[in-house]
Amino acid sequence: MTIGSEFHQDLKSFWKRHDGTLSALDVGSWAATIDLTHNLYRGMPAAFNRFFAFWQYRAIRKLLQACPPRFGERVLDLGCGTGRWSRLFQNLGASTVGIDLGTHALRWAFQLSSSGSWVAMEIPRLGFRDASFDWAVSVTVLQHLPHESQEEALRETRRVLQPGGRLIAMELCGGSEEGFYVFPRPRMEWEDLFSRHGFQVVRRQASERIPWIPFFRCLARWKPGGGEKGRRPLVEWASAWLRRGHTGLLLYLFLAIGYPLEGLAAAIGLDRWARYTAWLLRRRD
Repeated sequence: MTIGSEFHQDLKSFWKRHDGTLSALDVGSWAATIDLTHNLYRGMPAAFNRFFAFWQYRAIRKLLQACPPRFGERVLDLGCGTGRWSRLFQNLGASTVGIDLGTHALRWAFQLSSSGSWVAMEIPRLGFRDASFDWAVSVTVLQHLPHESQEEALRETRRVLQPGGRLIAMELCGGSEEGFYVFPRPRMEWEDLFSRHGFQVVRRQASERIPWIPFFRCLARWKPGGGEKGRRPLVEWASAWLRRGHTGLLLYLFLAIGYPLEGLAAAIGLDRWARYTAWLLRRRD
């Protein structure tokens, strides 16, 4: 599917507005939750996002157990946001370069870690020399590029990786009801895309094995004033609903149930309905 330049400009404007919400935040009061509020479900309570962040982090750590980065290896963090994955690799001894369209997000990334390099750059084109990095990481980033841009982003990522370099990717699998800014693929289609652009799947991990978000979407359609067909977007409606008086207790009920159920699903390998898949990929020589 070919998407016109006007759509690309609308998409860029959307992410610029999203980045702009960071400009008025105070470093002291938001530092502990900025990753949760900016990089996951926008506007949702921090406790809600912490649940999904926990399982994302768990999936990525499991992939890295297979071949952790060696001390001093260079990592390119694509669409780094406020730098949560760069900081993970820094803690493992790697040297990181985070790139993002959002200048406010990059300022936050620097506030949270001055160890890495932070560069304003628009994906898919990457302004680095060939074979500049040992690793690249893209967690819920490729899915926000139109399909033809995903192709270019992977070509560019392969170019800037060393032969045999690794790519960590986690992306939304299946259909999309998320909004005009999400471009998912079925899991096998993602893997075919990786293969076409010179990457070999080494390991994979599922995340969000139980379809919590589709459940909340159904609830939004059932509740008055909710739903994509209604007056308010799902995330905006759900955020207001979860913060409203006694309704907020449902959030804590969800968390009390969600952690053990998601853990059980992970333990038994219930991956069939997982919304996300994370891959450890190797650049073929």
